[in-house]
Amino acid sequence: MRRPVSPDETETRRTPWLRLAALFFGVVYLALGIAGFVLHGGGDLGPDADRTVWVFGVSALFNIVHTGVGLLGLLCSHRTVTARIYGWLLFFGFAGLTAYSVAGTVLGGSGDIANATAANTVLYACTAAIGLVVSLLPGSGRTPAGDRP
Repeated sequence: MRRPVSPDETETRRTPWLRLAALFFGVVYLALGIAGFVLHGGGDLGPDADRTVWVFGVSALFNIVHTGVGLLGLLCSHRTVTARIYGWLLFFGFAGLTAYSVAGTVLGGSGDIANATAANTVLYACTAAIGLVVSLLPGSGRTPAGDRP
């Protein structure tokens, strides 16, 4: 005979990859935000090819956004529902940042106050796409006994 399973245990066994995705993006963006603050401070805006972390352009604005997204990812990784909401936030937020990065990269100069680069554009587009996947795909093929489609 099987022992009763608590809702938290069911959620843990059912959809761990959703929460792991939120945790992964949280750690990546938190590291990128903190590295931007540590390496380049927090006061500069505008295009500057020397202000990068690895290949990603950084500025005070991007550092704040990256750190906030990272902290939010860490907080949302504890439950499946919040991980899905985080996926939607990634999708909509980074779709907007992708559009901004494309415009900033094309316009350059005065049109790019946040130091967007082509690498930022690719990172943000991939993050938005994966956020959509996290939001829409089922966590696993199994469904709990009480949940019927």
